[in-house]
Amino acid sequence: MNSNNHMKISGYSGMIGSIQFIIIPIIAMFFYGGGTIWNHDAIGYTFWENFLSDLGRTFAHNGVENNISSPLFNTSLGLFGTSIVLLHSSTFRLFKSVWGYLITLTGIISGIGMIIIALAPDNVLHDLHMLGVWVWLVALLIIAVLIFIYDFRSKERNQHFVILSLMMAILVGYHISQGFMDVRGPLIVATQKVVVYLNCAWYLCLSSRFLDRGKMI
Repeated sequence: MNSNNHMKISGYSGMIGSIQFIIIPIIAMFFYGGGTIWNHDAIGYTFWENFLSDLGRTFAHNGVENNISSPLFNTSLGLFGTSIVLLHSSTFRLFKSVWGYLITLTGIISGIGMIIIALAPDNVLHDLHMLGVWVWLVALLIIAVLIFIYDFRSKERNQHFVILSLMMAILVGYHISQGFMDVRGPLIVATQKVVVYLNCAWYLCLSSRFLDRGKMI
């Protein structure tokens, strides 16, 4: 496969994966059985109190079977993780020298983390699920920092993407710190939502860079 086609496939994969992961989980929210980790009697999905991973549980917190939201969410997350692996498979073509290879390796690891989360529902394989969460988040933090430093030092940097990468690094780092400090309640749920949707927006912008570079090769 030549570099031009590789860049285009990676760009389109990242773009499609990000868009579908914004849309499909929102659809899954309407079919969630109900309950939160703190209130099992809550009705339906509460945006600022339910984790996204609740959608992937085989049974909701109130005991109702998640026979629609679970396959919808887990499939969507698995597709997102796969698209991120494909996207980062050509990161070394966008970011030159050793930086590109570091970002490629770390990005693939982050995508694998998402796939692990999708294959291990929280209520079935909790420890494996949480391992996937940590792999995804820590790798994502490293990617955001590496890309921020690379772009900040580049003469051709996109100022808006530099700021977006810095925001990503700060918010992901903060979310990781919440895990270490065992933060509970709506704050950690809200942070997760912001991180995930910012992550999707960030990957959409990064994917467009792949497509633009693919046209230039």
